[in-house]
Amino acid sequence: MIERTPWAPHASTALDVASALSVDPATGLGYEEVRERRAKHGPNRLDTGPRTTTFDLLLRQFKNPMVWLLVVAATVSGALLGEWIDAWVILAIVGLNAWIGFRQESRAEKALSSLKEMAAPLAVVLRDGIEASVPAADLVPGDVIVLEAGDRVPADARVVFASHLQVDEAVLTGESMAAPKSSDPVDADASVGDRASMVFTGTSIVAGRGAAIVVATGLATEVGAIARLLEEDEPPTPLEVELARVGRRIGYLVVLVAAVIFGVGVWREFPPEAMFLTAVALAVAAIPEGLPAVVTITLAKGVQRMAAARAIVRKLTAVEALGAASVICTDKTGTLTRNEMLVQAIAFVDGTVDDRTSLADDDRSRRLVQVAALCNDARVGSTGFLGDPTEVALVDLAGHYLDVDAVRAAYPRREEIGFDSSRKRMSTFHQTPAGRAVLATKGAPEMLLPRCALADTPAGPIPLDDATSRAIQEVVAGFAQQGLRALALAHRYFDAIPAVPTEDDEQDLVFLGVVAMSDEIRDEVPAAVAEATAAGIRVVMVTGDHEVTATAVGAALGLEGEVLGGGRLRAMDTGSLEVERYGVYARVDPADKVKLVHAWQARGAIVAMTGDGVNDAPALNAADIGVAMGSGTDVAKEAASMVLADDNFATIVGAVKEGRGIYSNLRKVVSFLLSANIAEVFVMLIGFLLLGSRGEPLLATQLLWVNLVTDGLPALGLGVDRPAPGLMARPPDRSRSMLSVRRQLDLAWQGGVLAGGVLLTYAWGVSAGLEWEVVRTVGFTTLVLTQLAHVWNVRALTAGPLATPLAGNRLLLGGVLGSFALHLGVVYTSVGQRLFETTALGMTEWLVAAGAAVGSFGVVAAVRARQRTRVALSRAS
Repeated sequence: MIERTPWAPHASTALDVASALSVDPATGLGYEEVRERRAKHGPNRLDTGPRTTTFDLLLRQFKNPMVWLLVVAATVSGALLGEWIDAWVILAIVGLNAWIGFRQESRAEKALSSLKEMAAPLAVVLRDGIEASVPAADLVPGDVIVLEAGDRVPADARVVFASHLQVDEAVLTGESMAAPKSSDPVDADASVGDRASMVFTGTSIVAGRGAAIVVATGLATEVGAIARLLEEDEPPTPLEVELARVGRRIGYLVVLVAAVIFGVGVWREFPPEAMFLTAVALAVAAIPEGLPAVVTITLAKGVQRMAAARAIVRKLTAVEALGAASVICTDKTGTLTRNEMLVQAIAFVDGTVDDRTSLADDDRSRRLVQVAALCNDARVGSTGFLGDPTEVALVDLAGHYLDVDAVRAAYPRREEIGFDSSRKRMSTFHQTPAGRAVLATKGAPEMLLPRCALADTPAGPIPLDDATSRAIQEVVAGFAQQGLRALALAHRYFDAIPAVPTEDDEQDLVFLGVVAMSDEIRDEVPAAVAEATAAGIRVVMVTGDHEVTATAVGAALGLEGEVLGGGRLRAMDTGSLEVERYGVYARVDPADKVKLVHAWQARGAIVAMTGDGVNDAPALNAADIGVAMGSGTDVAKEAASMVLADDNFATIVGAVKEGRGIYSNLRKVVSFLLSANIAEVFVMLIGFLLLGSRGEPLLATQLLWVNLVTDGLPALGLGVDRPAPGLMARPPDRSRSMLSVRRQLDLAWQGGVLAGGVLLTYAWGVSAGLEWEVVRTVGFTTLVLTQLAHVWNVRALTAGPLATPLAGNRLLLGGVLGSFALHLGVVYTSVGQRLFETTALGMTEWLVAAGAAVGSFGVVAAVRARQRTRVALSRAS
C-alpha cells in the first residue's frame, strides 16, 4: 500500500528534501534509480481499486423492498393463481423501472476515472543532468521537474527554484487568486493553501518558471487523498430512505392481511386450500403495483424540466432530495462569485474613486493605469487576457483608458525584479520613447509605502510624509474589512536602465495609488440566497479563501452566523462542532468539508453541497445531495448527483422548488394508492365476515385490475401535478415521512369510508335479491368509481377539491376518464366479462354505484375540510 510522505517537506529546506530523497537538484535522478523507485512506489496514477461494474449498477435497481414485493406478487399471480397476464404486467413494470434507473445512473459512475485524468500526460524532468519529456505516470519521488507558465503540475513537489512562479490552485483549495511560490520553508502545520514551498498535482502554472523535487506520486498526493475520500459510500437520498420504509411497512401489512383473511376463511369453514389462494390474492392486491413505476416516471418528468432549466440530473432521486434540503453548503469561488478578480475602487493620496470606469481624464490617472499595464505578465489569449487573475484585473482597468498593447510596445520591458512571498512586490524596467527608463512597481501597500518618497497628485508629486502614509494605510485597512485585496502602484524614472537591477533601485518611488479588487459576487446570488432563507433553508459558505475575504462575502450576502477558520475547525471533532453557530467556514481543506457535512447530518439536517473543484468532490459524495457547477472539474461533476450547467446559484433555488413539488406529488400518489388499497382490504375482510357464505366479495383478477389499471392512470396524473401555491413559503419537511402515525390514521379512516360505500352496495344487492355475480359486479364498479372520485380529494392538499380546477392537470383528467372507459369495457364486452367474471349492469345498479361513490367522496371531503380549518386556526393562534 502506498503511504503519504511521512515528513513535512514544505517545512524543510530544499536541500534537506533533496538529501532525504537522495537526489542532486542540479542533475536529477539516473534512469536506473528511477526504475528501482518505480518498482517500489508504483506508477504516478490514481488507481483506487475496483470500479462499479455494469452488473453492479443493474443490481442496485433491485435493492428496494417494494421491488421485491412486486416480484413476489408476480410469482404468486402466475405460479399459484394461474394469472400469467397479471404476472407479466407486474414484471414489465419492474423491468421498466429498473431500466430507467440504470440508464440514468450508468452515466454517472466516472468520478475516479476523472481523478485519474487530473495528472498531466507529460512532464519535463531532469534525468542524468539532461531535460527530458516523459509520461507523467513515470515520475517517482526524487525526480526533479521543470515548471513553466501553462504547465499542469504532474505530481506533488517541493520547490527548489522559483522565478515569479505563481500557481492556480483553485481546483484544490478553492482560492480564487494565484498562489505565489518560493523555495523558502513554511510552518509545518500550514494548510495546503498556505504551503508556498509546494506545488500540487493537477494545479496549473500561470506565471513564472521554476524547478521542484517530486515528493509524492499517485495516491500519496493531495489529490490522491481526495480520491481515497471518494471511496466512502454515497448515502441514500431521503426519497430512497422513505420508499424503503414504505415498502417495509406494506410488507408487514401484506403478511398481516394474508394471515387474518386465511384465519377468517377457515373459521367460516371454507376449504383451507381455497382460502390460502384467496389470502395470497388479497395480499397481492394490498401491494400498490404501480407505485415504483409512477415514482420513476414522476422523477423522470422532473429531470426533463430540470434539464430545460440548465440543471442536469445524474440520479433520478436527486430531484426530490434537493427539495428536502434544509442546509445548503456552498463553495464561494465560481459559485457565489464569478471567479474573476475585478477592480472595485482606486484610492489616490487625496481621495478614493469607487468606480473603476470613472477615473478623471488627467495625467495622474494615466500614469496609474500605465503602470498597471506595464508591471504585468498577463498576456493576450483567444478569449481575452490570460494569467494571474489579479494581473488580469489590472489589465482590465488599464484597458478602459489606454491601448494596452500599444503602451507595452512603446515602453518595452528590459529588466525585472520578480515577485516573491518575502518581498511581496514586483518591479519591471522599461525603455521610454524619450530614451530614458521607468521603473514600474506593484505590491502590498505595507511593503511599498516605506519605499515611496513622493505621492502623485494632479498638480504633480508632493512629499509623502508620515501623516499621509498613515491615512493611506487606514484606507487600505478599510478595503480589507470589505474583503477587497489592495495593491499599491508606484514608479520612478531613471536616466538609463541599471546594468544590474537590485532592490536598492526600488527606493525613492512616487506613490501613484492603491487599487482594490475582489472576486465579484454574481448578480443573481443575493436574491437566490434570500429566497432560500425565506423557504427555511440555511445557506452556509464553505471556502478555501482567507477569513477576511470570506467574512466580507458572507456579510454581503446576509449569511447568518459566525465565521470559523480552518485551523479551529480541524481542532474540533464532529460531536463538539456546533455547526448552527457558523454561517461561514474559511480556509478549509477537503476533509474539513466532509466533516461539516457529517456534522450537519448528525443534527438531522438534509445537506446539499455545492462545488466545482477537485477539493469539493468528497463532500459532494458524502452529502445527501451533491450539486456541481458546470464549469467545474469533471471530478466534481461526476461525484455529484446534479450539475448546474449555467453555474447559476439561482438554479439551485429553482431545483429546490421543483424537488418540493415532486415530493408533494409523490406523497399524493402514496396517499391515493394506499388509501385505495386499504379500502380493498376492508371490503374483502368485512365482506368475508358478513357475506362469505355467498362467495368472494371480489375476485383476485378484479383486485389486480383495479391496482394495475384503474389506480395506475390517475396516480400517474397525480405524479405530474402542478406545485401547490406557497410551496416555497414554508420550511422543509424535516421528517420526510410519507407514512407517519398521523398519516397512517388518515389513510385508514379514508380507506374505511371508501370501503363503507362499497359495502353498502353489497348490502343493497343482497337485500334486493340479486344474483351474487350481479352484486359483485356492482361492488366492483362502486370500488372503481369511488377510487376515481377519491383522486380529487387526494389532489387537494391546501384547498377543497372544488377549489382545484380540473383543467390544471389534463393528464389526471385523462387518466380518470381513461380508467372509467376501460372499466366499461370490462363490464360490457364479452372478453371483459369472461376474464373478470362480470355481468352487464342496468340503470338502477349504476345509480346505486354512483350514489355510493358520491357519498364516500362527500364524507372524505367534509372531514378533510374540517381538518384544514383546524390547522389554519391553530397556526393563526
